[in-house]
Amino acid sequence: MRAIYTILSLLSLSTLISVNAVEFSFGPIGGSIGSEQKNINTLIGRANTRAGGISTADLNSAWEFGGFLQWKFDYFGIQLRPTYFTQSEDGSAPAGSSYPGNYEYSVKGTNIATIFKLYPMENANMRLYFLGGVTWGMTTMKVVEGDFNVEASGSSLGYQCGAGIDFIFDSHILFGEVSWRYLNVERNMVDSTSGTPAANSVSQYGSGSELEFDNRDISANMSGSLIMAGYGFRF
Repeated sequence: MRAIYTILSLLSLSTLISVNAVEFSFGPIGGSIGSEQKNINTLIGRANTRAGGISTADLNSAWEFGGFLQWKFDYFGIQLRPTYFTQSEDGSAPAGSSYPGNYEYSVKGTNIATIFKLYPMENANMRLYFLGGVTWGMTTMKVVEGDFNVEASGSSLGYQCGAGIDFIFDSHILFGEVSWRYLNVERNMVDSTSGTPAANSVSQYGSGSELEFDNRDISANMSGSLIMAGYGFRF
């Protein structure tokens, strides 16, 4: 319900701003984020030990892509930015392992951000901006360890801040930005599960319960440093 309320609020805000907008632009955006999944990496490390060395790497970085709608006034702008976050690694146990099979781990998510921009310097060809705002994110987490398979999901609010540069070519904009986002989904509820995990793996995995290991929540992390680039058409 909170997610629906957030989306409706953003849409209402965009309608209000568009009435008095000076410059409107839209387009695609994408890049990478250094987002470490510490809880899942602990599971990967334990699986690696008990299986005698799995080929699955840790989850330390992700791709993120989506689009934006922006309204710019003289020195101030507001942007709505829906993006998709994806991070996954898969591998398998070596031949003859006591714990054979595939080992797959992933975190995927959807973010809807409201970004406020300040333009302290600009000319006909370039403009510098600082950004800050709030974001709502929803994640889906997947853990596959041999015959055991579990998927869980959750949502949370976070914030983002950073800086960027627009390069202007008539009605076209190319831009790059660097920012920091805090968005950590602490509680993830199990959506589906099958099989039985190993003794030192997931400890709670019943459908409808919180996904846990060592009797504590397995969180999904979408925090980290973002390096993004994009294209906008303005009018």
